[in-house]
Amino acid sequence: MWFKNIRFYTLDLGDTLNTIKDEAKVEELLAKTAFKPCEANEQSSIGFAPLFGSNTPFHFSTGNNHFLKLVEETKLLPSQVVKTQVDEQVEKKELELKRVLNKQEIETVKAAVSNSLLSKAFATRKELLIWFNTQANIVGISASSAKRAESALAMLREAFMSFGAKLLAPKCVVEARMTTWIKENTLPEKFDFGSEVTLKSTDEDGGIIRASKEDLTSQEIAVHLNAGKNVYEIALNYDEAVTFSLTNDLTIKKVKPTDIYLEHNLPNKVEDEIADAQSLLILQGEIFTELCSYIMEIFDCDRT
Repeated sequence: MWFKNIRFYTLDLGDTLNTIKDEAKVEELLAKTAFKPCEANEQSSIGFAPLFGSNTPFHFSTGNNHFLKLVEETKLLPSQVVKTQVDEQVEKKELELKRVLNKQEIETVKAAVSNSLLSKAFATRKELLIWFNTQANIVGISASSAKRAESALAMLREAFMSFGAKLLAPKCVVEARMTTWIKENTLPEKFDFGSEVTLKSTDEDGGIIRASKEDLTSQEIAVHLNAGKNVYEIALNYDEAVTFSLTNDLTIKKVKPTDIYLEHNLPNKVEDEIADAQSLLILQGEIFTELCSYIMEIFDCDRT
């Protein structure tokens, strides 16, 4: 149970903090907003789910760290399939009525076709892990896209009535600062370069260069930077604990703990799978608290 991607937000819980301290109340609120499969005419559904599987609690808390899980279900309904059937139905109706259907009639046909297809469509499910630290006032969502992360925050607000979270707000131009790291080889102390980078031209019609398995301080990379490209995503290692890619909107992708860190910090596996999963979450809470605080520091982010 590991966050593969994470978007960080600052947190202002206010009176909600008292609710979160009451574990029984948290379980009650999450149960009220629990995941339910899509109804026949629904295209998507989202809700909280037991963190470690059926018949387990909805959340896990350890110290100031809290962990939850959302499940999203989406029915697969390709637009081209809908269009083809709508066109067929419209043509059939027009032949029957011997006239062209108006816009409202076509919309009625489209709604009927969509509802019919939804009732038969296959559904896919995805999980979203949520972590927040009530002392550091940070929340992290295991999503790389803003849309999915905002959906998770909306569910937190629905469950707790209020859940103040704001996307990290750097006071610098992130891509300019990351570009300087490579150009001047002035990486922040706790970071080491990885071997992947995405470079983009500042021009709208400019090119994009994606380098993999490269020395980021090499002459090959320098040529592109000197030609005016900036760093928009860069692979990094934080304090020999975790590797990841950092984007220009401060999203963390491809998160992976290092073998050395796990060897020194992860307890030996036991026969209790839930206890093993909890151990992994505890480690992540510690790493993400440090990492997010460090990112906020080096990019001059507001903490309120």
